Amino acid sequence: MSLPVRTVLVNYRNMEKTIACIRALARMSVKPERVYLVDNASTEESRSSFEKAFPQGRSESFEIECFWNENNIGFAAACNQGIRAAKQSGFEGFLWLLNNDTLPEPDALKELLTVAVDTHAGITGSQIVDMQGNFAGGVGFVNSNYATVRRAASPEERGFHYVEGSSFLISPDCLRKAGELPEEYFLYFEESDYCYRARLAGFDIAWATRSIVRHDIGSSTGSEEGKGKVPFFIDCLMIRNRILFARKYMFPEFQVKVGLFLSLAIRVFRLQPLRAIKILQILASEESFRKFIQKNGGFYA
Repeated sequence: MSLPVRTVLVNYRNMEKTIACIRALARMSVKPERVYLVDNASTEESRSSFEKAFPQGRSESFEIECFWNENNIGFAAACNQGIRAAKQSGFEGFLWLLNNDTLPEPDALKELLTVAVDTHAGITGSQIVDMQGNFAGGVGFVNSNYATVRRAASPEERGFHYVEGSSFLISPDCLRKAGELPEEYFLYFEESDYCYRARLAGFDIAWATRSIVRHDIGSSTGSEEGKGKVPFFIDCLMIRNRILFARKYMFPEFQVKVGLFLSLAIRVFRLQPLRAIKILQILASEESFRKFIQKNGGFYA
């Protein structure tokens, strides 16, 4: 299948896994024609590691265009750098947003494209498995009352509401009509938002369960730690963004408040009252959220 595809990878202090991901892309039966690597909070060490692995600035199979960001501008903003670079070059094909701590199987892109073309979907996702091969999701469901989310429990589930950002193929038509990723979340929920926006624009979303992508889930953020152990920054960000998403798409306000109250109460019960306070603060004002991001090493314009 010779459809034009380019891939966007965002790295954040995890260049070793990013290099492994690029090498896995080069081994696929269908390969992207170009990879955009966006390095957030770039360091000399990460740049040196990349240049040692790819001294010509390319793999044996495709060009690699790099963006070395001084600041950590967030996941969506970094993806948008790659998206804009593709558009400015005149590219009008599929864009595959792929987490840098993944290892796509050899037929992952081939199967993604097959389903995307057959279904005319605006967004198509892969089946995600962990590094041992155990099922780990790929799509998710949103509770429209409380704005809580859950991953698919098996590859047989249908009626999902969003594709997870770990493997996120956007069609050319969808990109033209739905635009770039929303940047107001910084990290988490941008893929849910984009899928809702795409559906409002008339696009379906699809799941290519034969497209297998191994994912070292949470390796960059610690988001998959057990209950009560998720890092402070990530935990507060996920709750804030969940509420922001729910309000943006006009979920029932009373139920959203109930869901927020329960989330705060759980953190107080876990003897984590500072988390509850911070969540309320960053929900209250954009300036509080900006300071929160900056205090934790990010940059939010």
